[in-house]
Amino acid sequence: MEENGLYRWEPIRRLRWEKVGRCELIAWYPYDITNPFIYNLHIDQSDETKLKAADLINGYWYDVPKDYVDIPMKHRMSLVTIVYHVGTADYPNKDISEPQVYSKHNSVRFFRDQDQGKFVMNTPSGNPDWVQACKHDDGMFSAIVIPGSYIKDEVFLKFKIGDNNFNAKMKMPTDFEEGKRYIYKLDVGKDKVELTRISIDNMTGWTNEEELK
Repeated sequence: MEENGLYRWEPIRRLRWEKVGRCELIAWYPYDITNPFIYNLHIDQSDETKLKAADLINGYWYDVPKDYVDIPMKHRMSLVTIVYHVGTADYPNKDISEPQVYSKHNSVRFFRDQDQGKFVMNTPSGNPDWVQACKHDDGMFSAIVIPGSYIKDEVFLKFKIGDNNFNAKMKMPTDFEEGKRYIYKLDVGKDKVELTRISIDNMTGWTNEEELK
């Protein structure tokens, strides 16, 4: 959290307001971000701890000091979850390994809009990059990417089965938006790799201290 321009504030300590005019507070997760105005994509998300650390939730408060501060927090990245099936007849006793998800950008900047009282994401302009995804729940893998626009037939996934390399392409132009999860089904057989979008839903941000633990 930023306090008086310094990127450090201990939440167990009380805030002392030094003026009666409007003040601003910026809060963000994960805690290891040193500059709240710049997010750099974590490309290694190969386990659940690293996947969670790649998330970005931030919020902005600009108001007159009062007895309490309510900072609305929001997920800013896009979460991709792949539910996959490997044909057992084509690849007996084999599983997907080294899954990667394509992010159209590897960094993005934010700016504060005092009129609206919120943090706003700039149009991402960083270079594209591949994210090492996290395998989980027996037949799924997930990765967090920076929102961006994908074109039809653009390679979106890369993975291996045994020593063989595979990729899966976008079926249609798709715009990833901040704070949304995109769920796809991936079917892999000897002569086909098919990627189908299942659903899109909103990722809810945390609203109390218990959800931070």
